[in-house]
Amino acid sequence: GVGLSHDTGAITHHIGPDIDAERDFVIGDLNAAGLLSSTSDLAGIGATKTGRNGGGDPYFTDGRAIVGVLKQLR
Repeated sequence: GVGLSHDTGAITHHIGPDIDAERDFVIGDLNAAGLLSSTSDLAGIGATKTGRNGGGDPYFTDGRAIVGVLKQLR
């Protein structure tokens, strides 16, 4: 969503705390649309239960990374 920066008061965006759900949504949507040629599930950085991003927004993650390779469109 859109909000104000915790540090500067400037208009910025905020993230939802469950970044795993966002990761899964994006990969799932691209896959359902037939736009991915492959995916790779990587161990990633490891779990974070109570993280904060650079804007101060809280997040949590299982730390897995999914790399999606887009199909070449002609």
